[in-house]
Amino acid sequence: MAFHLAHGSVVHRATTLHGYSAIVMVERYVGGRWELAAELPHDAEEITDDVAREKLGEAADEPSRFAVPPETDVPGGLKARLDQLDSMIDATVAWLRAGAAGSDTELAWARYQSSDYDYELDTREALRDAAGLLSQMVKHRATLAARAEMRRRKRDSEDD
Repeated sequence: MAFHLAHGSVVHRATTLHGYSAIVMVERYVGGRWELAAELPHDAEEITDDVAREKLGEAADEPSRFAVPPETDVPGGLKARLDQLDSMIDATVAWLRAGAAGSDTELAWARYQSSDYDYELDTREALRDAAGLLSQMVKHRATLAARAEMRRRKRDSEDD
């Protein structure tokens, strides 16, 4: 875990995801709690653990949710991964459907270059990005399902 200071006052931490070291998650400390951040701000400078403790107190020593293994009651294995991905796909589809409802009407209603107009443009961008993510999840789901089936068949043939 590495701490960073951005904008002179906001402390961020970058943590390697437990179980997959190629992924680094970023959180920032705001309002008395750690919250997920999209990325480190460009002006962020790395700070020592001691400097982070001076700024945050005990919060600097709170473990990141990304650095610890998931709860023990979380199912694992290929079937569980597919089920979890299905759940994420379903939740994303529901969010897209709810978020898109009335979007064209709202954009037409909003005055050009107003905060309402900007909000609707940002909403549309979020919806497009989520649709792209959904497409990727569906592709990965199909790949994982095919690989799981190949593994199952291989195990079955080895058992014979």
